[in-house]
Amino acid sequence: MKRIVLVIFIVSSILNLYSQEVLVNIGNPVLQKYSQEYLERHSFKTTMEVDTLELPFFDDFANSFVYPDSTKWLDKFAFINNDYAIDPISYGVASLDAINQFGEVYSYLPSISSAIADYLTSLPINLNVDIADSVYMSFYFQAGGVGNDPELRDSLVLEFKSPETDWESIWRAEGGNIDSSFTLVMIPIVEEQWLTKGFQFRFLNYASISTNYEPSWRSNTDHWSIDYIKIDTARSYADTLAKDVAIISNSKSLIAGFESVPWNHYKEAVLDLMADTIRYLYKSSYGPGDTININRQYHITDMYGTNSGYLWDDDSENILPLETMEFARKMNYTFNSDSEDSARFMVKSYIKTDLTADRYIYRWNDTVRYYQNFANYYAYDDGTAEKGYGITGQNTAYSSLAYQFIPLVADSLYGAYIYFNQVVDEANRKYFFFTVWDDNDGIPGDTLIQVVGVKPSYSDQVNGFLYYSLETAIYIDTTFYIGWTKTTDDMLNCGFDLNRKANQHLFFNVTGQWQPSQMEGALMIRPVFGKNPDVSFISPVIQFLDFDIYPNPANDILHISAMTEFSFADIFDATGKLVLTVSSCSEIDISGLQNGMYFVKLRSDLDIYTTQKLIIAR
Repeated sequence: MKRIVLVIFIVSSILNLYSQEVLVNIGNPVLQKYSQEYLERHSFKTTMEVDTLELPFFDDFANSFVYPDSTKWLDKFAFINNDYAIDPISYGVASLDAINQFGEVYSYLPSISSAIADYLTSLPINLNVDIADSVYMSFYFQAGGVGNDPELRDSLVLEFKSPETDWESIWRAEGGNIDSSFTLVMIPIVEEQWLTKGFQFRFLNYASISTNYEPSWRSNTDHWSIDYIKIDTARSYADTLAKDVAIISNSKSLIAGFESVPWNHYKEAVLDLMADTIRYLYKSSYGPGDTININRQYHITDMYGTNSGYLWDDDSENILPLETMEFARKMNYTFNSDSEDSARFMVKSYIKTDLTADRYIYRWNDTVRYYQNFANYYAYDDGTAEKGYGITGQNTAYSSLAYQFIPLVADSLYGAYIYFNQVVDEANRKYFFFTVWDDNDGIPGDTLIQVVGVKPSYSDQVNGFLYYSLETAIYIDTTFYIGWTKTTDDMLNCGFDLNRKANQHLFFNVTGQWQPSQMEGALMIRPVFGKNPDVSFISPVIQFLDFDIYPNPANDILHISAMTEFSFADIFDATGKLVLTVSSCSEIDISGLQNGMYFVKLRSDLDIYTTQKLIIAR
């Protein structure tokens, strides 16, 4: 009996510890639409007729997007990114985790043990050389990084294969007490069974997912990032320096305070928005005595319009051995395009290295591209979620989350793009009230509009965002807040970007008082504004009409008294689920509904009504 009580106490303590805002590990917000488009052009077969690659084999994943380069790799399970790694060797890494090539969590993964999740399998390589040629394979790996740290039961494995053998384990890194920096691994290839044409290698990871006591948390975990893989002859165990200068981070948004703003808003407020400095990082992996002079450049191009861009091409500076440098230069440029409804600009940053033939394989990490997008929404996030955010725990039902925005110009707000993380068994698909608040001296104030009966969904659009409509547009000319009130203790598990900082705009309310978020990052909610507020059914300022319901508490019959005619009356239960819809009438039979709390909403083609709370008690 004492042992049982102890277990209950531990679980209860864990839940109370996370009884308000929390960050959890999540799925992938990029792979949904991209995987579908990719499947139309490529095959996910694990075997195919391919040409054998010649030495040297090299990949630092700087020339890949989302999936590994199909000219070097057979499968597509690894995610190519620059978001999960901390201080990578060069721009771009291959990450193995607990989700498949479509961004879905492997549902078979256990909680208290581990199983194989992702693979990264090379094409056949011509390794028909002599032992005296001194063949080495080298690579860097990092456990966790910005993602989730693998547990002791998890691991990263390297296997070899030849045409005459099955896969054989060569090397393994265990999870648990890990070093979060990138670690170099040097492996001599000396066995004759591997020194043959058709040699292959692959990485695989053993992963697990979180336990069941919080089902809405159970998403992506156990990140391993791999970088700078090289196989070649004439190497030694001391060949530990890449002797390369590589860009390791991209430039960021050049719009002050935002990742993106509506194009029509930007054009009216352009002078207040442009950042004055462009920045990116690059690193030298040369050893002592090798100081390298690097020429740095950047080029801005109008992708949608015909306006001339901007070029900076005369800037050089020495970089010391093993030094990381920031390129930071003032610029005198304003985004300008003759594109009408939206705009896109490519900010291409590059350094001049690897111009000789013997260094040609390293050339891809000399260039990065950032795309500055202007559409119909405001965004603080960069489009990739490293974590999941939510309010969770006992007694957090009907708590609220609100995200602050200050529009550049007055316009009509139509809804928001939101990214919700994929969770095992869709455990975060709980009803919520989609809500907009006005401002009350820096915190959310009165409710402007609320949509009931809304659930998280998983999008097939690029970056995983799904559009949630407010059902009618409202005119916004000052600070507002957009978010939701949830209806259960479960977290909704919204995408959270750790590479941008906007939590100063994020608030939550569990106890009746709004509190600022303490989780540093950017929530993936993007309010959408229309081109023009002049729509036939929208007035410049929306007036919400009240209506009466009686008796309240009610028994079997509910009466409705409204100022104007309405088409339908909808009744939602306490979780936001629609339980009854009736056509326009002043008397509703509610005898089929159980005792409890409900919400009544009227629908009309001409008017917009508030939502009324109903209690049924018999």
